[in-house]
Amino acid sequence: MANQPPVVSFQGVEKRYGNGPLILDGINFEAQRGDFISLIGPSGCGKSTILKLISALSPISSGKIIVDGMSPEAAMEEMFFVFQEPTLLPWLTVAANVAVPMRLRGVSQKRDEIVAKSLAMVGLAERANYYPRQLSGGQKMRVSIARALSVSPRILLLDEPFGALDEMTRDHLNEELLSIRQQQAWTAFFVTHSVAEAVFLSNRIFVLSANPGRLYQEVKVDLPYPRTEETRQSASYQHLVGEVSKLLRSVERLQGAAKTAATA
Repeated sequence: MANQPPVVSFQGVEKRYGNGPLILDGINFEAQRGDFISLIGPSGCGKSTILKLISALSPISSGKIIVDGMSPEAAMEEMFFVFQEPTLLPWLTVAANVAVPMRLRGVSQKRDEIVAKSLAMVGLAERANYYPRQLSGGQKMRVSIARALSVSPRILLLDEPFGALDEMTRDHLNEELLSIRQQQAWTAFFVTHSVAEAVFLSNRIFVLSANPGRLYQEVKVDLPYPRTEETRQSASYQHLVGEVSKLLRSVERLQGAAKTAATA
């Protein structure tokens, strides 16, 4: 994998909105195919902005981004963005919601078969004819993920998709997401505020600092896949959770010192 060209490359990327302050400053990294990268850091550090830059939802101010050898704009159909909210269309059934991206991309061949397979992967095959109002919060997010899987993305961008769910549901969906990843070898960028979630899912964690957002430190997660509840109980997992939490506290102290200096 290391000898292959990176699937995503950030080269000195900066981002500001209009004439406002820098949101991101000097972001450099390379993501290899199959990486699961979690972005974690204080509010305002630019985690979601990085996903928007990869997906071409927002332009960079300077620097360069390469996605699978192309510009983000040229690579848009290789990616899918899963937002914090499921964003389902309430007047469509679960199956029809999953089919929306394929309709937008003009995919008609085997569409029903792909929808059925995608729903089966997230455990909702029996709810294909339900409407969003008939689903729980966790089930709605499963539909959102099935919608992403329906177009077989090479890169999956997830912006705190489980942030509003209770801990038990979140843990279960984390396990399901990794199970799906074994079947569809996409590269993932995952925004979260949960250290435990980042460690459980990822092989790499980017800890960001804020004002402006910078890559403070990368943490390699060498825990073997597949990961299960036993993973969460292991000493190695608990140690990594502690290490990432310590880095976040360091970032917070730096921010506090910077604010004090600015007002002195």
